Amino acid sequence: MPGAGFAAARRGSPGARDPAAPWLAGAALAIAAALSAVAASQGLGFLWRGDEFYGHAYAVPFVAAFLAWGNRAAIARCLRSPEPPLLGAPAALGAALFLTLAVMGDTGFLAGLGIPVLLAATLYGIGGTALLRPLLLPLAFVALMVPPPAFLRDAALVELKAFVTRASVALLHGFGTTVASEGNRILVPEGELFVADACTGLTSIVTMLPIACIVAWFLGRGVWRRLLIVLSVLPLAIASNVARVTGTVLLASRLGLEAAQGALHESFGLATYAIGTLALVGVARVLRWL
Repeated sequence: MPGAGFAAARRGSPGARDPAAPWLAGAALAIAAALSAVAASQGLGFLWRGDEFYGHAYAVPFVAAFLAWGNRAAIARCLRSPEPPLLGAPAALGAALFLTLAVMGDTGFLAGLGIPVLLAATLYGIGGTALLRPLLLPLAFVALMVPPPAFLRDAALVELKAFVTRASVALLHGFGTTVASEGNRILVPEGELFVADACTGLTSIVTMLPIACIVAWFLGRGVWRRLLIVLSVLPLAIASNVARVTGTVLLASRLGLEAAQGALHESFGLATYAIGTLALVGVARVLRWL
């Protein structure tokens, strides 16, 4: 029949779109992105092993995967009929080039940050903004596993250490305890105590930030409330560590300097961190009522 022959000719015409093409292109982009990220992932693991503040970072990708699983229905809809944008492949290629140059230049922070950037560009290349949108939160969460540049971390440590020391000494004076400070040292009649890096609050900040993102997502309501929950990490972490240092000095002044060391001191640190985390959940609960 002429009509049937015409229809068959249209289906087989050179201009017809192959339905398997988006899948093949997406698979090629995903494989290329995975190969590009191997060296950066190894370097990121090296940074984690050498940074006392980022021991928790190994769990971040798994939590990000859990957050992505929560949007699996929207992701599946996009993957059933992907529509790669025209600039998708160039964007992924540019992100891969950025990551490669960062690894070759031995810039740890940029190489680590290049991983979520490459993931975002690859997802965009596979399914456009329709696929990228439900994965924005997991991608932002992945970025939290990247340690900041050393000069920023060291500067933050100096400022936090000075603030925690001054605030703790002021509280101790309020309690009637005889203390003085010199740099990051707190002088008591029995001797002196040092405000170590672990007591500055930086560890609490970097470990509470991922928790704050999860709490904000599940317990927050509205953009500004969720933003406040995440921003509350800074004062809560600092306050909990001021309480830790103040309590440690009070124990040392009454029980001896040995109380500021060992298992008792570590237990006190864990307790103040737990209180800070509970306070974070409390902030989220209060903001839900506003």
